Amino acid sequence: MTEFLRNRWPETVLAVLALAWALKVAEAVMAPLVLAFVTALVLTPVMNVQQRIGLRPSVAATITLLLALGFVAGIALALQPWVVEIVDAWPRVSHELRSAMLDVRYSLSGLIDAQREVIEAIAPDAAEGSAAGEGAAAALPSLADAAWMAPALGAQILVFFGGLFFFLMGKDRVYDWAQIAGFRPGDFRRAEARVSSYFGAVTLINAALGTAVALALAAYGLPGAPVWGMVAGMANFVIYLGPAVTAAMLLLAGTVAFDGVAAVAPMLIYLGINLMEAQFVTPLVIGQRMRLDPLLVFLSLTLWLWLWGPIGGIVAIPLVLWVQSLWSDAMAHARQEPNRLLV
Repeated sequence: MTEFLRNRWPETVLAVLALAWALKVAEAVMAPLVLAFVTALVLTPVMNVQQRIGLRPSVAATITLLLALGFVAGIALALQPWVVEIVDAWPRVSHELRSAMLDVRYSLSGLIDAQREVIEAIAPDAAEGSAAGEGAAAALPSLADAAWMAPALGAQILVFFGGLFFFLMGKDRVYDWAQIAGFRPGDFRRAEARVSSYFGAVTLINAALGTAVALALAAYGLPGAPVWGMVAGMANFVIYLGPAVTAAMLLLAGTVAFDGVAAVAPMLIYLGINLMEAQFVTPLVIGQRMRLDPLLVFLSLTLWLWLWGPIGGIVAIPLVLWVQSLWSDAMAHARQEPNRLLV
């Protein structure tokens, strides 16, 4: 395979660029399908247990899908009281945000006025266009916009669940078909085992992280601490970006709930717990066997976030693990059978 890529590297680069463009254009369909594929890899152990006791693939896929839906619904019901509390407090949060933004705007008003005078002196038409653009940007999405978006979102949800069901039920047949491309079914099963093992370990770590954050913030007195714990645990699946966004959100929540220096404490509490998790817990649990190159992780996150936003951030790491496992097996086969060209 390395010889093939070396001889055909221009075609390979063009193929990768074309694939990236196609994924970007087909985001509405491909994003939920790829997310469904990654979710199917994660749920593989549940599916395998049912098949070992003699259930048919269609029945096992249905039960696995229902169990996943029940798990998500259970979490939503358990957190419903705190979510309602946060929703009820949103007007006060919005007022605080508006006040903070006005303070910042007044502080920078002198600089903005000086900048406008310079722009007017250089290009008066540009200044008028800039002011008009600011007015247009200030407009918020209306209820009608949300109504137009609802059918598209519902269609993506249906594509996700349909794709998840059929990936669970038919992935073994797909693995058998992959022999046409030179791969072996065992390669795919080892790759999915690695992804599910990694995701299981990371899920336990993030659940512990969320619990620790919730307990610490509750002890400090931050309202809705269980919800913040859930947010911290879920955001930690998107490494680098997730913790940064969570820290910013906790700084905002601290600003609303507390005054003075105490407003920074929720963010510092979270960052301290996250630092211990990243430096000690995760390396201890995952170990060297599943450790990824930080540069490879960063490039994958950048690419998939650019393609599909938050969904891309979720699927980036599992896809890297899956592709890396397939690549390692392909290289091992090439060393054992040097005359065989894997494509």
